[in-house]
Amino acid sequence: MNRQSLPKSRALSLRWYAGLFSVALSLAMALVSASPASAAIGTNLLRNWETGRCLDSNGNGDVYTLPCQPGNAYQTWTVDLYRHSDYDEVTFRNNATGRCLYWADGSVRTAPCTSSGDWGHNLSIWRAVGSGWDNVQLTDAGGGSCLDSNRAGNAYMLGCNGGGFQRWRLGF
Repeated sequence: MNRQSLPKSRALSLRWYAGLFSVALSLAMALVSASPASAAIGTNLLRNWETGRCLDSNGNGDVYTLPCQPGNAYQTWTVDLYRHSDYDEVTFRNNATGRCLYWADGSVRTAPCTSSGDWGHNLSIWRAVGSGWDNVQLTDAGGGSCLDSNRAGNAYMLGCNGGGFQRWRLGF
């Protein structure tokens, strides 16, 4: 059956549905292929589940945990969403120093924040793996090492084991 033999109303109906499908497909593709803008997830303390201590830093780039002190800018981190997939990929910026949290060679430090594409930027991207920001594991970009701590106040990278010393909560 050729198109000429279709009734005029049916031909218009088919064109209308084809146009609607085309618009819907275009919108879906735009949403899928758009790169997300950096957006803040929140600004708060980052508390360890096992110790109850908060991630802290100083102007020299040292990172450690101390008893939580709401209002302490050295313990307050702004979490910026870099990308979202099966987990959030984020950066952490310390509110007192303005420096970003980096991981490398088993250690954790802060350093001046870098832009996407700069050397070292990938070392400041963390994977937040968990069901929500009240209980996440923070891993390096490869997912093999996690931000860990101990009761002595040390913060470091260690192979991910799912334990409480590697679980963090954004907020007190």
